Amino acid sequence: MVPPAIAEVAARAQRELSGRVLAITLRSVRDLDIAEEATADAFLLALQTWPERGVPASVEAWLVTAARRRAIDRIRSAQAARRALIRSAGGLSGVTAAADLTTEVGVIGDEELRMVVLCCDPRVAATEQVALTLRLACGVPTAAIAAAFLISEPTMAARLTRAKKRLAAAGPALDLPDDATVDARLPSVRRVVHLAFTLGHTAAAGAALTDEDLADRAQYLARSLHVLRPDDAEFTALLALILLTRARSGGRLDDEGQQVLLVDADRSRWDRGAIADGLALLERAWAAGSPGPMTLQAAIAAEHARAPSAAATNWRRVVDLYGNLLQQQPSPTVALGRCVALASLSGAAAGLADLDEVISLGGLERYPYAFGARAQMLSALGRDAEARAEWTAAAGSARTDAERDYFLGRAAASIPANGAGRSTNGAGRSANGAGRSAKAAGSTATAGNTKTAGSVEAAGSDTTVGKRIGSSTQGAPDELTRR
Repeated sequence: MVPPAIAEVAARAQRELSGRVLAITLRSVRDLDIAEEATADAFLLALQTWPERGVPASVEAWLVTAARRRAIDRIRSAQAARRALIRSAGGLSGVTAAADLTTEVGVIGDEELRMVVLCCDPRVAATEQVALTLRLACGVPTAAIAAAFLISEPTMAARLTRAKKRLAAAGPALDLPDDATVDARLPSVRRVVHLAFTLGHTAAAGAALTDEDLADRAQYLARSLHVLRPDDAEFTALLALILLTRARSGGRLDDEGQQVLLVDADRSRWDRGAIADGLALLERAWAAGSPGPMTLQAAIAAEHARAPSAAATNWRRVVDLYGNLLQQQPSPTVALGRCVALASLSGAAAGLADLDEVISLGGLERYPYAFGARAQMLSALGRDAEARAEWTAAAGSARTDAERDYFLGRAAASIPANGAGRSTNGAGRSANGAGRSAKAAGSTATAGNTKTAGSVEAAGSDTTVGKRIGSSTQGAPDELTRR
C-alpha cells in the first residue's frame, strides 16, 4: 500500500507535471502513443518505487528520465518484434530506420506551451484541439473533459483517440519547424488557454466550485504566451483578464464557505496587487488600438475591479463594451452578459425584456446562469413565484454540487434578490452566481466554448447569436459571477 504522504506527492506531480513530462518525451521519440504510454508508465513506476526509495529530490527530473527510458524500451521492443517478423517472412525491403532519440531545441522553449501549440494542429477540429490540450497538456481526466463537453466518457475517449491519430499521422514531422507554423496556431492556442482557465476557475463537474490546479496551469501558459509574443495585444489582454479575474477569488466565499454574489463581495479581500498588475497589462493592450475580443473582456473585468462597490460600477461603459464584444464575437453568453449589465443600468424590466429576446434565439437552454439571471430580474420586479421556478431550473442544469446547492438555496428561500432594478442606478444584484468562470462573458465563443448552452459541440464553427456557442466553461459574464 502506498503511504498517503507519497500518494499525495505523486498525485500532485501528475496534476502539475504530466503535460511537461509528456512534451519532453514526445520531443525525444516523435511518437504520440509511445510518449503518452511512457509518461503513464513513469507515474505508475513512481508509486511502485517511491515508497521504498523515497521521493526524489527533483520529482520532475526523475519522471522525465523514467518516461524517456520507458519510451526507448517500447521502441526497442517494437523494433525487435518487427525484425523478427521480417526474418520469419524471409526478409522485406523498405525497413524503417530506428527512431531518432535525440532532443532538439524547439522554436518554443517552454515544454508545456509547446504541447498546447502541438495540440492546436489545424488538422484537428477546434473542439478536439480543446479536448487534446486539456488531456495532454493539462492532465485533465477524460471523465472531467467529457463532463465539460456534456457528453459521455466513452464518446470523449473515442474523440481523443481520433484526434491523437490525426496528430500521429505527422510521424517524424510531429514538431514545430518554424515561427510561421507557431504564429499560424497562436490564435487557437489563445482560445484554448482561455477556455482551460475558465474550466479551472469554474469547475465543469464535481463538488468544488473551482479546479485551482487547472486555473494555475492556464495562468502559467498565459504568462508564457505573453513572454513569447510580448507585443501581441490579445495575449497581453489574456493575461490581464486572468489576473483581474483571480484577484477577486478571495471574495468568492464568505466565512462559512458559502458562495457570495459580486454585489455582496467583501472587496477588501480582493488582491489589489494582482488587480494593479492586470490593469497595467490592460493599459498596454488597449494602447495598441483596435481592441480585440480578449481586450474587451479584460476591460469589462477591469470595470468591476476598479469599482469600490457594485453600485459605483460604470454600468454604461460595461454595456458599451459588451456591445462592442457582440459585434466581434456574437454568442448567447455574451448577449446574456449585456442583458444583465443593462438591467443594472436601466432597471430589471429593461434587462428582462432584452434577456427574453436573447433566450428566444436559442443557445441558452442548458445554461444555468441564464435561468439564474432571469430569476434575479423577476425577483426584482416582485414576480417571486416565477423567480423560484427559474432558480429551480437553474439547479436542474447545474454542473457542480456547489452550483446546484446555491441555486436550490435561492429557490427554497424564495427571497427576492436585491438586484436587477432595485438599486439607484437600475438593477444591482447583477451577480446571481452565474458563471463565475470566465470573466467577461463568453470569451471563447468563437471556438471551443465548452458547454455552450448545450455543449462545446458547436464551438469553433458557430459564431452567431442563436447558435449553440456560448459556453459555460467559457463562463458567464462578470455580471453573473459570485465573487
